Order: sequence, then C-alpha cells, then structure tokens
Amino acid sequence: MFEQFYEFEQTPFSRDIPVEHLYCVAGQEEVLSRLVYAAKMRWFAVLTGECGSGKSTIIRSLKETLDGRGYRCMYIADSSLSPRRFYNGILSQLGVEGKFYRGDSKRILQRELEVLAALQHVTPVIIVDEAHLLGGEMLQELRFMLNANVDSHSPMSLILAGQPELKTTLKKAKLSGHQPKGEYPV
Repeated sequence: MFEQFYEFEQTPFSRDIPVEHLYCVAGQEEVLSRLVYAAKMRWFAVLTGECGSGKSTIIRSLKETLDGRGYRCMYIADSSLSPRRFYNGILSQLGVEGKFYRGDSKRILQRELEVLAALQHVTPVIIVDEAHLLGGEMLQELRFMLNANVDSHSPMSLILAGQPELKTTLKKAKLSGHQPKGEYPV
C-alpha cells in the first residue's frame, strides 16, 4: 500500500534483499574473506555477534560467494539440535534419506561427505546457526565429524554462528573430555 503512495518499485528493507544489493559495513568484508578461506581449507570457524549485528547477512553473503561448482553449502538452525536431527537434516539437504539410529545416519553422512570431496571435488560447508544453543553432546559429535583419517584430514568445513556466549560454551571443560553432570556420551 505505502509502496504505491511513495512510488517504490519494491518494498524497502525486506529480508530478501539480494546479497549484491546489501550495504557492507566496516569489517564485514574481512569477516567474509576469513570465512571463505576457512571453507577453502576445510577448517572449523566460529562467527559470533549480538542480535542484529549481521551474522545472518554474512552467512547469506558466504553462500552467494562460494562457487556452487566447488562448494556445497548446507545450513541448519535448530534450537534443540540433537546429533540425530543434525545428521538427518544434512542428509536431507544432500538428497539422501536419513535413518532412525543416529549412528547409521552418521556413517551415511560421513560417506556422502567423502564422496563429495574425493569424487566430485566439492568442498562440503556446513553452517550451524544459533550454535550458542548447542548442548555438550552435539558439540562432541561435531568435534568427531571434523576428524578423519586419524585427525589428519577434515572432510568438511564447519561454521558455527551464534551469539557471543558461544565462545564461552566452546571454552568449557566438556569439550576436553570432562562430561558435566547430566550430560553423557552415547
């Protein structure tokens, strides 16, 4: 309605603005370059910032920047992400049906990631948004997913995006093998 009154060709400030039309703020290009490099090297990266600081915009820009012939971006955001939901969610994005047991889905996902990387020469890039909500069990699974060939190879790039408390969560002892009360490996 107001678009006609002001003779706008499209609604301003919508969420679906094409990446090439977004305004880049100071530092955003540097962050994007670092994430592109992390994807290229198949590294683990963490993107943190307060609500509204541009994390989602950076993620959208990253997905647009990475060449679709050389990279396969998979995005997952789930406030109660469990290993089973993670594996089956990523498998679904790869067009593969997940399994009921997470161990089965994990093995299938590992195989699919290796096929992408080794046979198709495509780097898998998995982006987990709202990662500050991840529990210890899920963080342990992600750690195991990054290691392959006796820790000498990473089958994918993993980018965790979330609010600043994600940094604190990652520093906690539960990632060094100590399991806090109430959290046990399965």
